[in-house]
Amino acid sequence: RNPIDQFVLAKLENASVEPSTDASRETLIRRLSLDLLGLTPSWQEVVAFVEDPRPDAYEQLVDRLLASPHYGERWARHWLDLARYADSTGYEVDQPREIWRYRDWVIRAFGDDKPFDKFVIEQIAGDLLPNATVEQQIATGFHCNAMYDPGVRWESILDRVNTTGTVFLGLTLGCGQCHDHKTDPFT
Repeated sequence: RNPIDQFVLAKLENASVEPSTDASRETLIRRLSLDLLGLTPSWQEVVAFVEDPRPDAYEQLVDRLLASPHYGERWARHWLDLARYADSTGYEVDQPREIWRYRDWVIRAFGDDKPFDKFVIEQIAGDLLPNATVEQQIATGFHCNAMYDPGVRWESILDRVNTTGTVFLGLTLGCGQCHDHKTDPFT
């Protein structure tokens, strides 16, 4: 049906393996809903998809699920975990915090398919952009996910540096705060 299928079929034939039969429509909508939304489809959604006679019914289903607000919620959770959004009152002196506007900004960014370069710029320095909008300022909530104790401000700074390095560079910077290794990219 497409170049990827042809590639897979060639590999299967080389291994003398028969391809699996097509999944049922019930299975397709369940798989797609779980993958894109993290939710099972309702019975009504399953019936509507199974009975949809259009040749592009699957493509229409994909488009509908991608437009769902649950899509942004599903995929934003991975980012929010990396950004340490859920960290709260981890120390006895931590005060409660409310940064739900940042959470909602991330969900909207994923749901709207915000380009990654804008996503990064707005989180790192949205408040420094010329004529920064309120939304761009909210995006810098990325830097407000650390617990803050005025007595040990440097711990909050280290936390943010480590989180920024992990999220944006894919590197662990934590070792470099205490010692060097000859193979570390940062001293």
